[in-house]
Amino acid sequence: MIDDETATEKQAMADECPTLAYKAGMAGWDGPLTAGTLIPRAETLTGLSDWGGSKWEEDRFRHDFALLCDGIEDSGAVSAIGRHRSYARLMTLLVSRLRYLDARKSTPNVDEQRILAPLIGTGMPRAGTTFLHGVIAQDPDMRVARAFEAVIPVPLRGDGGDQRAEIYEALIAYQGMTDPKMRAIHPFGADLPEECLFMQEGACTGFFGGFWHVPAFMDAVADKTAAAYQWQIGVMQYLQADGEARRWALKTPAHIMAWNDMRLAFPDALIYVNHRDPARVVPSMASLMAALRGLFSDQPTDLAAIGREQLAIWAQAMKDYAAWRRSASANIQVVDINFTDLVADPLAVVTQLYDRFGLHLTDIARDRMERHLAIDSHGKGPQRQYSLQEFGMDDTDIEAAFGDYIEQFGITRERGPRA
Repeated sequence: MIDDETATEKQAMADECPTLAYKAGMAGWDGPLTAGTLIPRAETLTGLSDWGGSKWEEDRFRHDFALLCDGIEDSGAVSAIGRHRSYARLMTLLVSRLRYLDARKSTPNVDEQRILAPLIGTGMPRAGTTFLHGVIAQDPDMRVARAFEAVIPVPLRGDGGDQRAEIYEALIAYQGMTDPKMRAIHPFGADLPEECLFMQEGACTGFFGGFWHVPAFMDAVADKTAAAYQWQIGVMQYLQADGEARRWALKTPAHIMAWNDMRLAFPDALIYVNHRDPARVVPSMASLMAALRGLFSDQPTDLAAIGREQLAIWAQAMKDYAAWRRSASANIQVVDINFTDLVADPLAVVTQLYDRFGLHLTDIARDRMERHLAIDSHGKGPQRQYSLQEFGMDDTDIEAAFGDYIEQFGITRERGPRA
């Protein structure tokens, strides 16, 4: 009996240790944000030290993580609360990477898991990709990565079952992402279907440029998209090893910026591309970036600089996609979706999408989608007001950067207040 009790106590401690590691990241931090400090601390908190070796490009990870930390200190202009939030985000990355790599080693046949023809959404940001992904996620034949499992792939056992959703909800609240003003810009929640970028987080990618102004780090990881997809596929294999080998529904606008690497990673993917009036997209994306940076820094934001940055990024991405679309063969599995059509009749768009890809939209899936649409609040709250001018742009800039794109895809120009 004593031996049994001792074994039970040890198991309870082993189950609790990872949860405490995540909670420790939200305990506040006034010290330096350096790789030399944070990496050993993550090892101590988890009792793990395998960062992946050559298979998972450990040396590159260490190098890039050090650059990220240096960038946060050098150019991130983090506030006092921003330092606490930065520490929490970075420690979550480190703890999750260590735990995932450790769990993967004991998962049978994980490398043999095949990711079959995922349905992938991309295109313009702020063009309904999150909304459409949320609708498709209602199909029980589709699998999505919930936010908590994208960032914390390995379960956290506790008295009440898996604690990941609770921990991740606490993390995003700690970072200010559950503030009503933030949720009015973009929905954040532990149980929501999440973007692929969060499954790539453990590889230490350009995803983090959304939180901090770290130009040197962003330059250094500009060539890292192939490695990011390798990491994402590994995470998907691990998650899928639970026996639920359904078709994945994936999405992030960032796929359009890594178009070739994305299609190499998922060669049989069924892809849809969302389009929207760039005069709406660019300032909306600039406002999101400014809000995210504001969670970590209290320094004045150069709105015009963010506007120019977003204009250049998305103009180039859509220009490259438009050129590829003109040259691609007719049987390529890609569907273009106009935002105004999606807003007018989302179920009609879903039906057309399924028909185009030869997918079966069951009565159960349709019913769940209808019920989701009836209660979904995404995009139905008070409209945010902003203008191109506050981000240093006007319609002339939009026409110069996107005129050909607008014409090629028949983009509907939206009038009235920018929202």
